[in-house]
Amino acid sequence: MQPLHRLWISLACLAALGGIASVAAAGAAPVELAGMDPPSWVHGADKASGRGCRAVRARRPAELPAPWRGLVRTITMQCTPMAGVDKEPDASTESVATLRPGAATLRGIPVLALRLSESWAHGDTQYVLDAPHAEVAALLGAYIKARCLSRAGTTVVVEGLCEPMADEGNGGTYTRTSELGGAWLHPDPDDARRTILADAWSD
Repeated sequence: MQPLHRLWISLACLAALGGIASVAAAGAAPVELAGMDPPSWVHGADKASGRGCRAVRARRPAELPAPWRGLVRTITMQCTPMAGVDKEPDASTESVATLRPGAATLRGIPVLALRLSESWAHGDTQYVLDAPHAEVAALLGAYIKARCLSRAGTTVVVEGLCEPMADEGNGGTYTRTSELGGAWLHPDPDDARRTILADAWSD
């Protein structure tokens, strides 16, 4: 067999294997994100104190730990200078990880993106879910309450902790999950066909 012929066959085999792998990946079951904490989408956040926005950049999907590197398609970031604890330069970042279509779910609901807002004084993680709020409010409300009770190490609501309350401003509910923060569940103000589940805390 001539060398060029062997090379053509080898390339054809690799292409076929690549196609099979792509089909397998496309048909893979989505990753369930309940119980998983997303990594920071920002590289250098731990070095922002004293340097501010010069220290940070958006991470590349390939830099993420498994399974996130296979779920995230793109990451974008905006950085705002802020004063640190001792008034030194610091940074507040807002980053968005757009997920691959069908790659992940939260309690079975497709997740389109995760938005993270981070600084030394606050943290906010938002799941952008591909379902109208009215269709998933009961399911996700029960999930938020059960998760809150589990983390609190109790099965009963204590002093309002883990008890959802109406959030008239956003058209959904707010659940206090700790002394510093809580969980919001409401329609996406940018698209009523979607829902936002946000976990946030502030110092």
